[in-house]
Amino acid sequence: MATDADHVGAAAAADADHAPHRRPRRSVLRFVPGFIYILLLYIVGRFVFSDPRASLFDILGYRLSWVEVLLVAAAIVAMAEQVKVAKPGINNTTEVLLMGAIAIAQILLFALGAAKVEALGIFNNTEFFLLTLINLAQTAVAYQINSATLMRTISSS
Repeated sequence: MATDADHVGAAAAADADHAPHRRPRRSVLRFVPGFIYILLLYIVGRFVFSDPRASLFDILGYRLSWVEVLLVAAAIVAMAEQVKVAKPGINNTTEVLLMGAIAIAQILLFALGAAKVEALGIFNNTEFFLLTLINLAQTAVAYQINSATLMRTISSS
């Protein structure tokens, strides 16, 4: 009889150890690459700030310009995008492909700006080139991370 009571207690304890499973929220916004926001900030910043390299603010002697703030934001978004695709067992290929599409769009904008297309002249500068390089690097790394987590998931099942 003691073994039956132990079995029931063990089963109850095992059930208590598991957290309730939540259904992941499925929002269309999860597919929006973070560099869309950086691209929008860049465009708005080009119209708001006449000199993007002028000091935006000064904190204890550290002067930051709009370009520096935007590049730091781009680096943070790049790391967040890599974390977004690093969840094992989840196929994030769509997200990575959309990140790549934004990177290609940035390359096209830069190339057309450099080709002196009048309407796209705001994309012909060093700041946008650096943002494009950051996006290309993070997209390549995100692709590698996603494929590695998928391979790990496939090989463990």
